[in-house]
Amino acid sequence: MSRLRRSLGFLIVLTAGLATTPAVATAAAVLPTYTFIDLGTLGVPSTGEPPSSDGSALNNARTVVGHSTIDGIYNFHAFAWSDGAMSDLGALYVNTYSASSAEGINEQGVVVGATHVNATDPPHAFRSSGGVMTDLGTGYGAGSGSAAYDINEDGVVVGSRFEAQGAPTRAVVWRGGRVIDLGTLGGQAGPWGTDSIAYGVNGSGHVVGGAAVPSGGLHAFVWKGGALTDLGTLGGVTESTYARDINDRGHVVGVSQNTSGQMHATLWRNGTIRDLGSLGGNYSEARALNEAGQVVGLARTSSDRFYNERAFLWQGGRMIDLNTRVRNLPATVALRSAEDVNDDGVIAGFACPIACDEGGDAARRAYLLVPTS
Repeated sequence: MSRLRRSLGFLIVLTAGLATTPAVATAAAVLPTYTFIDLGTLGVPSTGEPPSSDGSALNNARTVVGHSTIDGIYNFHAFAWSDGAMSDLGALYVNTYSASSAEGINEQGVVVGATHVNATDPPHAFRSSGGVMTDLGTGYGAGSGSAAYDINEDGVVVGSRFEAQGAPTRAVVWRGGRVIDLGTLGGQAGPWGTDSIAYGVNGSGHVVGGAAVPSGGLHAFVWKGGALTDLGTLGGVTESTYARDINDRGHVVGVSQNTSGQMHATLWRNGTIRDLGSLGGNYSEARALNEAGQVVGLARTSSDRFYNERAFLWQGGRMIDLNTRVRNLPATVALRSAEDVNDDGVIAGFACPIACDEGGDAARRAYLLVPTS
């Protein structure tokens, strides 16, 4: 399962200031309904802001990882939530403005993400197992940074690194004690200073993400056998395309601009590229998929404002608003994004009050959706 997420953005900003189990529903089955679980937070800020948390990934044991407030606006820590309890995974450097965020977890419960490592350097990718957090490094010297987004069952970790604050990011794999630079698709850093970035890895070690092309912007790629392959686009030419996740069948999901100029959730499967549509608005993005082919992400309706997307499930050729499928969702809460889905169809993400500010993170809450039918 894979997962740049918004949750890691705060880490870079901080540096500048010093980011019985129900069966899986098949494509032909009736759409599931869910029970909503608010995962809570690690702490309540003393600054007066409401506590917040953000769910990024989960495994088949229903362990959810992400980040949560500890104290202060910018003081976040990575967490792991399991069986009703949220555990603080800590950070490699702790002070008032330090932070960490968990972005991926495998079936052994090994967690990856990014953490501050000292008072001056950008965050570094970490691996956390058995309560011990380890700096994965960058392969560069002082002043460099990195972030990890996913890990497979063999312990292969994927993410990005950069040589200095503001330098272009490059997709990397951490494997066997080595940092492997995946390169680009022939281009150089375009918008947002990204040469390439890796978001997901499957059991075969195949990696997906986005990489710069000579014409500008990014194209979704799959890396296998030591080579990058361009997965193609929905036909749009002015916005970047990137892949967010890959399952063990080699199916890939992400986002691409279509010929109408809209960014839409995209599925690459068996040599075909499919536009998964939206919820009636002008934007959608697929974040993850499971082995049954269920896809989750976020999308806008025709009335949604920027950042006020709805969590979606795509199944059987149809995109649905998950807010309409939850039996016990509080009337004041909206599911804003579905960030991951496991092989039992359990979904993790983040919710927000109906009236939350555009782009506001302060009131976000990590959630779990458990299928009930």
